[in-house]
Amino acid sequence: MKNILKISIAALASAALLSGCIKETFPTDRATSDQLAGSASALEAMVKGIPTALIQVKSLTDYGNMHWNFSLPAIHLATDSAAGDMAITGDTGYDWFSQWGANDALAENYAANLLTWNNYFTWIKSTNDIISTIDPEALTTATKHILGFAYAYRASFYLDLVRLYEFKENKYTSADGVLGLAVPIVTETTTEAEAKANPRASAADVYEKVIFPDLEKAATYLSDYSATDPYTPSLAMVYGLQARAYLERGTADNNPDAYKKAAEYARKAITTSGCTPLTQAQWEDPTTGFNSATANKSWIWGLPLTSDNVSNLLNFQAHIGNEESWGYGHQVGRAIDKALYNKIDDKDFRKHSWLDPDRNFYAYKSCRPNGSAYFATLKDYVNIKFRPAQGNYTDFKVGGATDIPCMRVEEMYLIEAEATAQSNIVAARELLNEFMKYRFTDGSYDCSERTPTLKSFIEELILQKRIEFWGEGIIMFDLKRLDMSMTRGYKGTNSPSDYRLNTDGRAPHWNFVIPRGEIQNNPAVVNNPDPSGKITPWTDK
Repeated sequence: MKNILKISIAALASAALLSGCIKETFPTDRATSDQLAGSASALEAMVKGIPTALIQVKSLTDYGNMHWNFSLPAIHLATDSAAGDMAITGDTGYDWFSQWGANDALAENYAANLLTWNNYFTWIKSTNDIISTIDPEALTTATKHILGFAYAYRASFYLDLVRLYEFKENKYTSADGVLGLAVPIVTETTTEAEAKANPRASAADVYEKVIFPDLEKAATYLSDYSATDPYTPSLAMVYGLQARAYLERGTADNNPDAYKKAAEYARKAITTSGCTPLTQAQWEDPTTGFNSATANKSWIWGLPLTSDNVSNLLNFQAHIGNEESWGYGHQVGRAIDKALYNKIDDKDFRKHSWLDPDRNFYAYKSCRPNGSAYFATLKDYVNIKFRPAQGNYTDFKVGGATDIPCMRVEEMYLIEAEATAQSNIVAARELLNEFMKYRFTDGSYDCSERTPTLKSFIEELILQKRIEFWGEGIIMFDLKRLDMSMTRGYKGTNSPSDYRLNTDGRAPHWNFVIPRGEIQNNPAVVNNPDPSGKITPWTDK
């Protein structure tokens, strides 16, 4: 059924796609700007609506039958499926992220492209509405913080958009005039007429005109704000976004100053947040493991999903989990790539996040009372990293209401180490060795001898990042940034035949395609080439 929908939706999408960053998608019966400007509570309600929108089920209202239609958590699954470290060990017919996983049907007329484009530009419009309403010359403490939240959110959205849509060179696709292009810039001052003739800005321009200025403003406006929970933008979250952004610019321009700032802001995020890496007990907890932002001190920023907005099939846990009795998870059997699993040291407790072929390898914990017997029925290498909320594997209203990680402090340690390596590899090795003490509890990890060069050090660090953030929607951005290869086709692979994609350098489908509706409504936009089918799946014949 999923494959039938995927094909039939293409005809519908080509006829009437939403126009993304142009078309008004918000109700028209809103309060006026003057009314909002005079009401801090109304503005607060608007900014608090943004995280709700980020986990909204069926946010693309015309595509309710597409079971990837659940906003940012689905985007995380899409990018991780595209990155190559996820394997499907069950029925691929239930994998609603197969288009990204197999690089199939990703042309501009397919509905899958709406997941990122339309959602992000809808969220950006929310931030633009708030920013345009508040007078920065007449701020109260409340409106100053609200403005800080809006700028932080908008910067994060544009940062993701640039990393998704910037066309970077690869060996499989090319097109005239798109190299280095990101997305159109739409701010609070963009008129409707301008939006209809708004070409894609270069990635460098989006960073310089939106992302970095927005983050600087957010840091200023939130400098005296103390977040009471990890769901609200904080100064530490802003620093974390700056670390991500400067790391991107450092790599793109081979810019020592940008790398230096990436390391600086990563350290600021660590210090300001007061966060500490997950312990083994927290990581493996069968009740709260990777589903609760408040059960540990690691999460800088997360999204709350409550029982009021949980669907049995359109939520993150329904697609990634393997312990619950509802959803697609146990049918799909989402697992780690076998070759990646085999690179994890047995002393690294993160290896316990996936079921070893020898179930006696570790005393795996389960939220099910008959965990050992149940695990014996699952395929090798399936993930048990993401647990149903409260350990409830029977009731989707409870078990599906999981918090979604968007930024953990561990990422900042690894950004700091990578950025430092560009100028001081000895210091970078020390940083990575120090961080890995959190993962090798016997202190035996030491990368010094096996990373004699900068290249070997980056490869080692990204390996640790792939293990650390599996399933969290992070790693595709790093692989694309660093022009790294993906390898899912090899003797003994645990990926299905259509997913066995090997690349020399970055994959073509890491350059996302803009939906046709945007091209029709904004002819100034030049699209990225269709990556679909540009990689022939590996076979052992």
